[in-house]
Amino acid sequence: MDKLDTILKGYEEEMLTTLRELVRIPSVDGEPKEGMPFGENCARALDYALKKAEEFGFETLNDENYAGHAALGTGERTLGILAHLDVVPEGDDWTVPPYEAIVKDGFLYGRGATDNKNSCVSCLYALRAVKEAGIPLKDRVLLIMGCNEEKGSADMAHYMAHVGMPDYGFSPDAGFPVCYAEKGIHRVELSAAFEGETPLISLAAGQAVNIVPNRCTATLRGTSADAEKLRARAGEIGAPCKVTLADGLIALEAEGVASHAASPSGGRNAICLMLEVLKAVDLGGAQKALSLLSDRLGLDAWDGAGLGIKMEDEPSGPLTVNLGIVRADQSGMTARLDIRQPVTAAFDDVLSRIQAACAPYGVSARSIQISEPLYVAKDSELVTTLMKVYKEITGRDDEPFSMGGGTYARSMKNAVAFGPSLPDSRSEGCHGPDERLYIQELYTAARLYAHTIAALAGRKDA
Repeated sequence: MDKLDTILKGYEEEMLTTLRELVRIPSVDGEPKEGMPFGENCARALDYALKKAEEFGFETLNDENYAGHAALGTGERTLGILAHLDVVPEGDDWTVPPYEAIVKDGFLYGRGATDNKNSCVSCLYALRAVKEAGIPLKDRVLLIMGCNEEKGSADMAHYMAHVGMPDYGFSPDAGFPVCYAEKGIHRVELSAAFEGETPLISLAAGQAVNIVPNRCTATLRGTSADAEKLRARAGEIGAPCKVTLADGLIALEAEGVASHAASPSGGRNAICLMLEVLKAVDLGGAQKALSLLSDRLGLDAWDGAGLGIKMEDEPSGPLTVNLGIVRADQSGMTARLDIRQPVTAAFDDVLSRIQAACAPYGVSARSIQISEPLYVAKDSELVTTLMKVYKEITGRDDEPFSMGGGTYARSMKNAVAFGPSLPDSRSEGCHGPDERLYIQELYTAARLYAHTIAALAGRKDA
């Protein structure tokens, strides 16, 4: 067995313990406090990770609780490994507590177990193994851990401005073998004032725009006849939707299936289900604006065709749209879209098409967040080196791929996403309930990352 592999084998129990302790910190973006820009729990997670790195003898830096790094070696160039410690909200429908880090049947359950605390841990122990093995390095290596990846990567912007970014590297926040292209991420807000009175009192769904919402609630004034129409409509379209009537108020709760917004076809959007059910009654002044959402962003309409933005390109594939958040009361509504657009698409073109589709409904649209796409040629030195290590370690002949997900890799000029999931991964639940990591994959990833660090930053003459 290779020296790195032998060292990592001895770390396995400790690796799992470290990951469980990190998962127990609910590092969802929280209320900013002095010295804690993303809330107390994100700062706690970063502090824990950096103290663990210090225990292993690494030089560390905390960039004002935006991000931090563990450093190994010196050199004119720097290899950066960018992972994140923040997580999306836990949401509903878990069968186990989301922050107790329960181990069961070979899996570790918990929010962040797969996205992305496992990568922080596997890369930290990989770096420790490289250090313990005494592998000579030509480049400095930084494991950079951020706290705002799920909410826009303001952490990396701060780190870049105050510390600077590495020369090249990877983000362990996707899958193996190598993701060489990431679609542009375009968040768009839709808003409208309702035209007159409406029986609708409230409509609400979504905690984060990059999750396909699995629950949507609504309240409206109505009669027993209205309630029966809504129940009949739910049954007609096969929508799991509770309808109750009390004191002239109808309460509805539609249940969908959560998934990551980068793959909206893998979920079932509860907002879209609710809007289909609400078609059974007249919503008065709310009807026109809400019809935009049901007409143009209805069930299975994740390809953007209804908004006039259906498109694709060769490097990155088709555009996708997720209706992630909606809020409405008697005066109006707002909704937020998460769009993953092809690397060759222009953000202003996509927005202008959406605005044209919205105008007849009296709905306005504006861009609220843009993340530029990433593209690194498949024949580049970085991609070919990563592919070589992957094939040597796994014996697999998988091909590099593109995706709709966005990673920290786009924060650097020469970086890609690399791991941690294998193509036949048994881990599941990213951004959904019962997120779980198949524990053996943690150890496999650590092995791959250790050999990758040696291949990229190690001296060739050693």
